Parts: sequence; structure tokens; C-alpha cells
Amino acid sequence: MTGAIVSYHPGLAAEVNMLLVSQRPLDTGDRAALAGAAAVLLPQVCRPDLHDLVRSLGKPHFPRPALQLTLDGKVGNHLLFSRLGLPQPRTLSFEGIGQAAQAWREGVLAAAGLRPPLVVKGAGGGEGRNVFLARSPEDLESLEGSLETRCVYGPPGLVAQELVESKGRDLRVILAGDYQEAYWRLGRPGEFRNNLSQGGRVEREDWPEEMAAGLKLARLLQGRAGLDLAGVDVLVDPERGPLLLEINFYFGRRALGGLEAWRRLQLKAARGWLAGLGLDPCRVREAQD
Repeated sequence: MTGAIVSYHPGLAAEVNMLLVSQRPLDTGDRAALAGAAAVLLPQVCRPDLHDLVRSLGKPHFPRPALQLTLDGKVGNHLLFSRLGLPQPRTLSFEGIGQAAQAWREGVLAAAGLRPPLVVKGAGGGEGRNVFLARSPEDLESLEGSLETRCVYGPPGLVAQELVESKGRDLRVILAGDYQEAYWRLGRPGEFRNNLSQGGRVEREDWPEEMAAGLKLARLLQGRAGLDLAGVDVLVDPERGPLLLEINFYFGRRALGGLEAWRRLQLKAARGWLAGLGLDPCRVREAQD
């Protein structure tokens, strides 16, 4: 396979580096570099126009962003898990709060096995900031103005989800190519969200059998959905086993050891991918600030 390795990833340096600084438009220089590329490294969160160009030229690329650009967010993830037939908490999606509240009053949620309190999640947002508990349709309607239903790359709306008894913890699985790392997030007392930004803490050693089951489910999702770089959140129900919560394409790296540790994992994953193409993995290295 001839040609240069082209990188648009700010943390990974290759033979040709073409960063999209300040949302600059793609130009003839980009097209010429990509046309002659043997392989392309994309940003962790990729712009649609860059992905479209790389794909139209038939160039191998890492990571694959198609999923991030179509089914990102809470609503998109719910649709994806359903299409793949993978286990998740009982969930219904809605276009907006009014539609969801009406469905609640009409018994649609109860018929789907959803009993209050419900976990209500807006399509966009992260770190638990767009996640609420609702005990009635009136509670849900009170979220108007607080719940964000927009999502940059995924479908808009919200999901109403059962509150799973998970002993105050969930599993974060980091997927970076063939590498994976898992750790528990334990919520603080009185808080139903386990995000570190909401006061949660990390535990790496306890509940190893449940961790192994959650990791297995995340890897199954990775294979079926084509995930290269992502953080996957999993709940473990005492009776049903692991359940998928969401996919995070951009997430906090504190539990991994910070940005530099995450960059090293991305480099390891990118080099493994290049080796699979028959290319010398040492042609890519960490970028120097």
C-alpha cells in the first residue's frame, strides 16, 4: 500500500498533518493530501465534511466516525441498541417533553413496563448534566427549559428510562481499538447519577465477575457497531445482568490519568490499526505541543 499516512488528529503526528484549525473549510490542499494517502487518522470527534471526503475517496480511516455522526446522544444510542438487539434498560424515546408527558398520562409508559420514578435524559449533553428523575407527568413538564433535547450529530428528543437498581454504581468501559479498560463509577450517597462530575468516585478492583460481564457486552457492542474509540457505560442489573446505557465519543479522562494517558491509548490503537493494514505503525507518533 503506497502513499503517505495523513493525520487530522491533533494528538497524533504522521507524515502529513492537516489540522482543521478554527473550523477552516476543506480546500484543494486537503483533497490533494487525501487523494494520495495510504491511510488517514481522523479526530476523535470528526466533522461530517471531512468524513464524507475521506469516504468518497475510498481511503482507510481511523477511527470510524459514521456512528458518531448519525446515532450520537441518548436517543440515537437507544435506537442503535434496539436495532442491534443488545440489552438496555426499558426505554422509550420522544420528540419532546409534551409528547412524553401525554404518553405518560395515557398509560403508554406503564404499558412498556416503565414505573416511576423514571430517569429522563435529553438527547444531548454529558457528565450527567442533562439527566433528571421524574415521578409524575407534572415532574416531567417542570423540566421544560432545563432539559436539552438538541443533539449536534444525533437525533433530537429525550428518552424516558426505568431506574435500574444497580447498587449505586455503573461500569465505564474504555474502548481503544483492541485495547479495553474498565472501572466502576460509584455515586455519592443520595445521588442517582454516578458521574465523577456529580461527585462519584472510581473503583477498579471490586465485583470482578460483574465487571467481566459488562466488559464482554461492551466488546460485543464494539464489534457490531464498529466502534474504534469510545467510552461505553453499562449498568449491571442483579437479575438481568449487564445493560447498555450509552456511548460516549468525548468524555472526561481523569480516571484514565488525564489527557496524556488517553493520547497514549489512542496512539496504541492507531498503531494497531496500521499494523493490520500492513503499514509500519511507527510512522505515527505522539504530536509534540
